Amino acid sequence: MSSHKDLDMRVVVLGAGLLGVTSAYYLQQLGHEVTVVDRHATPAAKARGRVAPQGGAPTPQCSGADSTGTGSTLGRWAKLRAGMRRHVSRLVDRAIGARPQRDPREHLVRLAAYSRKSARVLREEGGLPQGSRVGGLLNVFTCAEAFGARLARAPHWSELGCEEQLFSADDAIRMEPALLAMRAKLAGATYSVEDPARDPAQFAASLVFMCRAAGVRFLTKHTVVSLKDRDGRIDRVELLDPAGQPMTLRAQAYVLALGASSVPHAEYLGVDMPLRFVREYIVTIPVKDASRAPRVALRDVQGKLRITRIETPEGDQLRVTATVRAGLEEDREPDSDRFDAILRRVEKLLPGAADTARASLATEMHAVSTNRLPMIGKTRLPNLFLNTAPGTPSWITALGAGKSIARIVSGLRPELQFAFRSL
Repeated sequence: MSSHKDLDMRVVVLGAGLLGVTSAYYLQQLGHEVTVVDRHATPAAKARGRVAPQGGAPTPQCSGADSTGTGSTLGRWAKLRAGMRRHVSRLVDRAIGARPQRDPREHLVRLAAYSRKSARVLREEGGLPQGSRVGGLLNVFTCAEAFGARLARAPHWSELGCEEQLFSADDAIRMEPALLAMRAKLAGATYSVEDPARDPAQFAASLVFMCRAAGVRFLTKHTVVSLKDRDGRIDRVELLDPAGQPMTLRAQAYVLALGASSVPHAEYLGVDMPLRFVREYIVTIPVKDASRAPRVALRDVQGKLRITRIETPEGDQLRVTATVRAGLEEDREPDSDRFDAILRRVEKLLPGAADTARASLATEMHAVSTNRLPMIGKTRLPNLFLNTAPGTPSWITALGAGKSIARIVSGLRPELQFAFRSL
């Protein structure tokens, strides 16, 4: 890692999701002139509820494909490359035996701990507000064996910076009385005090405000068409402005933070991004009995659900999310049986709390790395950097990822021990 600090560069961040916004904020803090490009009208639009989830899977191709035809070609190229990688990997595994996989959890624990420290600094500086209601996340275990394994990992994870509190079943019920109905099934729980997902919309809006105040420039309603390289470096990024007119943007460094749309751009440039796609089921259920509905955000570890009580103009609702692996098929429909299973699980955990007959379903697709770790770091092109593929939205890790990529772009050593990309 270079020890010098490259200040006063022009940096273009492609993508104004949470990873792009946090990257932009920390880059600006390090003295760079930062421009963020995004096709949505509002930065961090999804986190702020400004984009309606789509029922089907989005095509994993370059934005602007309808206008240029390039995206469709790059999408097929990305699929071909991904299929070839999987085929070669299977052949190698058969020849020499399955390769050992590194457990990503330690890296994720470090990243979360680093992000919490960053959040505290921003709160102390008056940038990030405190969450409303009861903050934190309660991870609920209904399997005694799984909870025992979590207890066994506790000392080591504490050394890595994990601040989760370990709760007995009775402790968990005292924290969240709505769990009383499932007392017989409850093996234990862990509690994270500072989980910004308690109010992701407010979290995202505050970050955008901080960026604008620091001087970050946002080009909204601008579609990324392609990145062009020259002499082994990114030379420019080609865009379509809000009127659909082509334009070019140049900088000394570029951060690719387009989520799933990063794939075809990276593949086209010869940058390997071993990704898989997951589908997030988002179920919204009106609260029927407020006394039985949770106030604390819950994660059902065995059911793989996240349950959050949210306020809406129509009244309080439960937002339940689940993520499953998905293929790249463009016409693959969401699984209605899974929707029904989510509703049954909610009724089992929180009987009578919500009106499941009035539940609604939406889905979103997310790109995640094959090793389940965010892709943060360098590429083979010295002025192109990645901060993408975090999986489903993870508000607390966005700060650590953004701060780390800002230091890497600046030629500084990251403060975090993490599996950063080096090429």
